Amino acid sequence: MAEIGSISAGDIHNVSPSGQIGHLGSEYMLHWGVRADDRWHIARDEKAIRQGIAEDAVSIETRLRVPGGDIVHRASSTPYKGKSLVVIEIENETPIPVALALFTSGSATWKCEEKSLTRDLIPIISASKAVGHCLIATSEDELLEGLRSEERQEEIERLNSGKGSQVAVVFPLPHSATLRLVFSGDNDGDSLPSPDDLPNLEGIANGWGVHLEQGSTAVLEDERLERILFSARRHLLVGCEQDLNSPYWLQGSPSYTPALAVVSMSLWGHSEAASRLLKQLIDQYQVSSFQHPEREYLSYLLWACSEFTLLHGNHEVSVPSLQWASEQVGNFLSSIPRRGIRRRSDHSFLRLGVESSISILQRSAQDEEAHRLQDVLPKIYRSNSISEYSASLPNALLNLDQAAKPLSKCLLDYLGASDNSDLLNRIIAKATPSGAFSSDERLQDPFASALFLIFLRRFLLSQPQKNVSTVALFPSYNPRWFNVPVEVSNMPTSNGGIGYAVRWHGDRPALLWEGNFSSEVSFISPEFDPNWESRETQGEALFPQQKPQETAIPLISPSSQKPATPPSGHEEGKNFS
Repeated sequence: MAEIGSISAGDIHNVSPSGQIGHLGSEYMLHWGVRADDRWHIARDEKAIRQGIAEDAVSIETRLRVPGGDIVHRASSTPYKGKSLVVIEIENETPIPVALALFTSGSATWKCEEKSLTRDLIPIISASKAVGHCLIATSEDELLEGLRSEERQEEIERLNSGKGSQVAVVFPLPHSATLRLVFSGDNDGDSLPSPDDLPNLEGIANGWGVHLEQGSTAVLEDERLERILFSARRHLLVGCEQDLNSPYWLQGSPSYTPALAVVSMSLWGHSEAASRLLKQLIDQYQVSSFQHPEREYLSYLLWACSEFTLLHGNHEVSVPSLQWASEQVGNFLSSIPRRGIRRRSDHSFLRLGVESSISILQRSAQDEEAHRLQDVLPKIYRSNSISEYSASLPNALLNLDQAAKPLSKCLLDYLGASDNSDLLNRIIAKATPSGAFSSDERLQDPFASALFLIFLRRFLLSQPQKNVSTVALFPSYNPRWFNVPVEVSNMPTSNGGIGYAVRWHGDRPALLWEGNFSSEVSFISPEFDPNWESRETQGEALFPQQKPQETAIPLISPSSQKPATPPSGHEEGKNFS
């Protein structure tokens, strides 16, 4: 399950667990099926379906099991004339030929030409091979019966054009053959290119690799974790180009999700994507003199401005963003009630807004205003029942040590995980095979994507806020990572960029680091050695011996355990109370 799209072009598409395709926020528009030796296998109705990421590490791969092997459906997106087109490849991995059907629907006049299907003269599908035949019906039952009649070698009416609401386009798919398709559900009337005129799936994947290399990188020797990292970054890079009123941001996520996305993209080095989204947030935000701002939304927006300008102070968007944020501080503070609203138990978002306001005022050279605000913090917090010790997301974001654990708990709570033991494994287990975090309303949830990226960044590198000139390298090391090499590069901090690598010499870790800083910075690695510190911009350190993760060993080996003896008949249902 995933959402796919192209940077700065067109809509987002859903790819369901069975490979159905549709616009985000709309019903699925395209699904598929295969006639094998035994019968028609309609993918959406089959249980023998597996989905994951293809070998290119980008495309969503759906495998349908039929007698003799798999039929493999792979989908990705590519930009074309301002639109985002879905590129699909369907491969026959069985030793026998099959028939492939593509299904779509909608009351219209349909026309099937040599390699294409149009709806009311608007292109829907463009294929790399000629269509075998086309069926048009007024109902899905009628359409499927037509396919089964063909299977029984009965004479059926095949229409190249006509009116109807259900359509099946059938292609022959020989052994080891691959059919390439381009799909668009738009109604703009533009022509669809041939699949041969667009990049193939490998080329699309290479393009994504270029985009992601422009940001930070992390090599973690854990395929599942790297898949989630890749999926979250790609998802938000597409989202940063979407309009704030689009389904991407409005469907099924908190209103302040874009603010989290700005910060997560900033932390992973995607400053351009983050700046465009932040500018859009600022341009759209309006509060009249006759209404108070929505405090929670503005709290996160002020925090996003503060974090972006702290990490990317030399970016062209930073100065106007900081200026806008400083102007909004007064609106935010005036909206805080003098007495807490008792019907809400958690006002910690106010703490996020207030402390972000102090940071903004300080960096805007408004020191006197910042000091006055700091002086009244106890009163504001006391009157609104704000505590810095609750397990809320704002408090996790403001954690003085920038610890990853509080954020991981917030993410698991959001994903509905009741068990908070072994947090990282629980997070990995909540992801789909394609690396996405889904929710009740979304196949891939942008709030979860953003929160995961912030969590993982703090897991790998943090800046304790009590001392912004200190950078903690791999602050979340634990025995689970014993003898596991880790490499991080091009990570932005408030002082400059940093990269490091962990290499192992037996049971002793070696840390190699290199930074590009304009001011003096102290490096620490508290989990490897709480007493170690270095002010060198690059260097290498060999740390003390580390203990591996403990493994539970049974007291009695399996070979020596006695076989279980089934209870006798008179013992069944015996009460041992």
